[in-house]
Amino acid sequence: MNNPTIAIPYIVLWVAMMRALPVRAQILPATCSRCGRPYERRDLGENVCQCGQG
Repeated sequence: MNNPTIAIPYIVLWVAMMRALPVRAQILPATCSRCGRPYERRDLGENVCQCGQG
């Protein structure tokens, strides 16, 4: 892969898949793409996403 126009999208896809696997296995919580916070609390007092609560 000497061509960076092909390598960069491939790396981005690889990073997205590596994030999706632990989320699917419920090891990591799903996070909001807008604010980066989880949708649900895992611990008492944890901040959660409020983007959808206009």
